Amino acid sequence: MTDWSRFLPLSNRPRGEDGEVTRNWARPASGLLLSLANLLETRPESLTRATLRPRVSVDDAVRELLTLRRWSGWQRFASRLGAHETPSPEVAALDADRLAPALREEAMSLSGATARCSVREFGEILVAALDLGTALGVDLGVDPFASGAVAVDLAVRAPTPRRSVLTARTLVAVDSEWQVGTGPALPATASSIVLFLAGRGGVPPRVDE
Repeated sequence: MTDWSRFLPLSNRPRGEDGEVTRNWARPASGLLLSLANLLETRPESLTRATLRPRVSVDDAVRELLTLRRWSGWQRFASRLGAHETPSPEVAALDADRLAPALREEAMSLSGATARCSVREFGEILVAALDLGTALGVDLGVDPFASGAVAVDLAVRAPTPRRSVLTARTLVAVDSEWQVGTGPALPATASSIVLFLAGRGGVPPRVDE
């Protein structure tokens, strides 16, 4: 089995910097949700824009994210088996002008000292933020370490077609300090790599360093 841990960010840095590594992603998750809420509040017309997924608008994507945030562990598992659909009835019933406040409420729920958020849950928020940011032409300023951790988590769980790309190439984030995969280097932006691993885009376009 591939030793994915050696592709983790900070893996080759001095031991003194390992204090940055965390299993709790509540703080960066809260920050991203706040950024999304602010974006929708200042640009409410953006809800009708298309995302990277066919026939999925910004409005649809935000409702999907809110549903995922409110699901329990068993609901998430059931959704992978097709037993649940997004958005949930509760989220579907929200008026469009309530979506930004709902994102803000989710952000506040992750800002407390006891709040917890796994890398997989944070990845859902990050992928949604990158998708919406791309659709609206906005850079939400994702932390390089955070994007690298999500990239590794997505790589481990990637289906065979995407995993085959990781076997043939090493995706190197030119604007961050991480890489994932094996084989010859393919330099690309961190956001394009994460979106590819999440199934939101094709093989990242090469970026000349």
